[in-house]
Amino acid sequence: MSFAPKKKTSKHRSRQRTTNWIKLSAKKLFNRVALNAEGNGLSHFADENGMYKGRQVVAAKKSKQKVTRI
Repeated sequence: MSFAPKKKTSKHRSRQRTTNWIKLSAKKLFNRVALNAEGNGLSHFADENGMYKGRQVVAAKKSKQKVTRI
């Protein structure tokens, strides 16, 4: 009884698996971008305008102004 695999995994198969994992991680990261209200430039954080790495990733929130009636 041994703990080694039955057959060697080819370079193509192992690299293909790694590439798919990287693509999946990048997609999850893109969907999980959080808003950074302070604007201190933390990595993987969009600012309050919805900009991340120079592109619009989240729709900018419009501030609701109160209308005072007299």
